[in-house]
Amino acid sequence: MSLFQKLAIALGLQDAHETAPCSRAADAWGRALARKRQRLQEGFVVSEGMLVPRACTLRDMTPLGGSIEVWDRGIKASLLAGPLTLYLPSDKKEVDCAVVWRRDNSLGLKFTSPFRAPRRSYG
Repeated sequence: MSLFQKLAIALGLQDAHETAPCSRAADAWGRALARKRQRLQEGFVVSEGMLVPRACTLRDMTPLGGSIEVWDRGIKASLLAGPLTLYLPSDKKEVDCAVVWRRDNSLGLKFTSPFRAPRRSYG
């Protein structure tokens, strides 16, 4: 273990069992949040106007939100403008989200509810 890893663990920036370094993000009050490196996760996103959930990839996540990339390039922007629900099949959980930013098919999401068991079928 390097000196930097020991220092990060002592400062609470990294878990003792974690080997990937963390970067820092800030919440609305300026408090620092740890952003852990993670694998890309597949998921589904749905809004009230959508008939079927759209496949997406969760690229980045903090305790307050994350960024996704929607696979369907032909989706109308109006369907992704309002409140969304993000479902992660690997965790079998869903969360309500608000769209914070959008670039092409990439969306920045703010979580507006805690994670919960799914209320609909995503099969």
